[in-house]
Amino acid sequence: MPKSMTGCGEGTAASGGSACRVELRAVNNRAFKFSLRTKEGLAGLESQAEAVVRERIRRGTVHMTLDLAGPAATVTRRIDQAQLAAYLDELEDFCVGHGLTVPTTVDPLLALPGIVCDAIPDATAGEGVWPLVAEALGRSLDALDGMRQAEGAALAADMRGLCGEIGLLVAGIRGRVPLAVEQQRQRLVERVAGLVAERGSTLTEADITREVVLLADRSDIAEELVRLGSHLDQFARLLETESPGRQLDFLAQELVREANTVASKSADVEIAHAVVEIKTLVERLREQVQNLE
Repeated sequence: MPKSMTGCGEGTAASGGSACRVELRAVNNRAFKFSLRTKEGLAGLESQAEAVVRERIRRGTVHMTLDLAGPAATVTRRIDQAQLAAYLDELEDFCVGHGLTVPTTVDPLLALPGIVCDAIPDATAGEGVWPLVAEALGRSLDALDGMRQAEGAALAADMRGLCGEIGLLVAGIRGRVPLAVEQQRQRLVERVAGLVAERGSTLTEADITREVVLLADRSDIAEELVRLGSHLDQFARLLETESPGRQLDFLAQELVREANTVASKSADVEIAHAVVEIKTLVERLREQVQNLE
């Protein structure tokens, strides 16, 4: 069954007092894109995480959020001693200049900007926590896949219904063609008869028949109707596969192209109305296809 490109999933894992939480959010995209949002010390895990996600997701933009707590958390806090010393020097100068007692503790200064900051991360710090992250990521992917499959099934059901409606309209056009051709023949005969009467000339039945045949040939839409039916059959078969998004998008474009050709060849009003309805339904199909992987 096809899967939707949109969804979200969350997974957690714990080990040795450390806890990991992974959240995945997927949205539509014609290609695959991946991004990781986490503490700077864990940014080196992005390539490994992307490789795991690529095994399960072929199209779409995937945003991953990684939170790590406990002993495994790599980013710690530190005191910027140079900045603290600069603050102390300025404070001492101020106190001396104003006859104040110089403070004997630095506690009040720790709240000043730039004193307490993140430690410089170790580029290899994330390697030791990868097994824990991979476990949480796998569970998050399972949850995301469940949502994508459920939405994909709903989209496929809706598209099958749309294809059924289009199929009925195509069948209606096919049944209308003989009558449309006959009406065109009658209109041609009436117009020719009127012109002949005005000019006082004569026209044989063979001449009229030849013109009717030419008219019928120019307005023949049998091939387009066959292709429309074939595209609908292919559409239905692809809805039974796992990742048909690109192929379905192509077929939707072909359905529009064939419908436009039918409209340009036929002068029948009812067929024209049916084509308008077909194009409206195909546009709804295309909108739904954009959500499939």
